[in-house]
Amino acid sequence: MKKIVILLVAFLLSCGGQEALHTEIYKGKEILVGKTTRKSFYQKYYNEWFDANYRDYRSQAVTIQKLKPLINSYDIVIVMGTWCGDSREQVPVLYKILDEAGYQKEPEVYCVPRKYLSYKPVKNFHLKRVPTIIIYKNGQEKGRIIEYPMQSLEDDMLKIIQGGYRHELQ
Repeated sequence: MKKIVILLVAFLLSCGGQEALHTEIYKGKEILVGKTTRKSFYQKYYNEWFDANYRDYRSQAVTIQKLKPLINSYDIVIVMGTWCGDSREQVPVLYKILDEAGYQKEPEVYCVPRKYLSYKPVKNFHLKRVPTIIIYKNGQEKGRIIEYPMQSLEDDMLKIIQGGYRHELQ
């Protein structure tokens, strides 16, 4: 019976295009791979960069105040690599901005392997680089921040919400 339950769970996960969160080794270090939540970044090793970048970021209070009445109408997807320096820098900053703006939802977070372009769970996001932060309203993509913000994360997020923002990779 136990084998049947395990096989059923594995089948259901594979049908949904999800991959269970696990670790892989990249350049001698553990990296997270799979769908996760913020709690994963409180684990040893990940919390070193997460806590420092979260703590050290000073957000723009004026922009945060503009985001507060708007942000909870949006859903956020984060695709990142725990092996990626830009992800380790930008994702904690994003969480700090969301906390300060009073975001009450849990972003959907995917940690990807180094060869993420062929990683099935995020294939439909049409990634170019990580991190990629995608902002949705009512199931429609409103904009995305790719690898790094054009100005600051909070400014770019506000521009996405207000319309007319397009992230240009250089």
